[in-house]
Amino acid sequence: MDIYLKQAVLHVIDRSFGDPIYSQVRLDLENINTREYLTNKIKKITSAQTKTGVIREDSVIGGLIKQLNTDFENTSSDIVRKWYEVYSQSEDAPSADIFIVTFEKDAQLYMAFLKINYHQQFTHMVGDEDGKVFNDLMIHQSILSGKTQKADEAFSVNVDNLAFELIEKKYNFSGEKIDYLSSKVIDSEPIASLEDSVKTVKKVAEKVGKKYELPKFEVTNQVKDAISTTIDNDGLIDTEAVAATVFKDNHVAQTEFHDQIVEKVSATRIPVSNDIQTIAKKKYGKQKLKLSNGIEMSIPLEVYQDPNLIEFINNPDGTISVSIKNVEEVISRL
Repeated sequence: MDIYLKQAVLHVIDRSFGDPIYSQVRLDLENINTREYLTNKIKKITSAQTKTGVIREDSVIGGLIKQLNTDFENTSSDIVRKWYEVYSQSEDAPSADIFIVTFEKDAQLYMAFLKINYHQQFTHMVGDEDGKVFNDLMIHQSILSGKTQKADEAFSVNVDNLAFELIEKKYNFSGEKIDYLSSKVIDSEPIASLEDSVKTVKKVAEKVGKKYELPKFEVTNQVKDAISTTIDNDGLIDTEAVAATVFKDNHVAQTEFHDQIVEKVSATRIPVSNDIQTIAKKKYGKQKLKLSNGIEMSIPLEVYQDPNLIEFINNPDGTISVSIKNVEEVISRL
């Protein structure tokens, strides 16, 4: 994913100071450290935890995003101001820095809103007292996370069609923890993240499987297998295909699974964006198993699906044996 930064600005939200400090000058994107920091943070918006959706064009935030390319400095401040009207009402939301960035990806213009919470870190201080050099320990209250870490909260938006990707955290508002960023700032109901969708499908399958006395580990592994296959083939999670894989010829169980899925996610085909499909292949392309005797295994999906390479055997005493077959070489690694 190639990203070309165009404009960026940093606004300071130190809640101990009161009102935000809005910058009137853009960041220097010729500075390689600044460029790498922002580029890496933007790339990490796309993950298995990312929610997706489309911002309404008639919304306040949608209108502001459309203005960014013509009046970047003032509009970026207005976006943060709109966000802070909500954020400041939280009892426990921390101080942070906000980066507003415009960038190009695949010849399309995007905006990124990156919120980086402050962290405490210690460092040294060299001083002079009565002609004597001294070294002391001091604490910084407003250290930002490193470039290899993702933003604490963020969203990126295609400026043309207002399609967004979002990572958010819950904070307390009048004693209730809510996803304020989607519900009150961009005011759009997002599609659940890949991770949340998979958890929901897995939970429903395990519940139905338990009713029909199917081994939990088999249900879990078959769910993961089916999800990986449907994402790879169709670019979405097809819960009907999941039901057919997990419950095979048990049409009653498939119907129960279908009804419970519709009740929880109101759809049987859950879309997965192109960028997140790539992440899904890496995340769900292996079966990771932990056995009760302490053995842990990470098995590529194509191996897991081949009975000539691995087999799970249900023993008469209720235990399970794992048979690994046709191995030409065993490599020991420290």
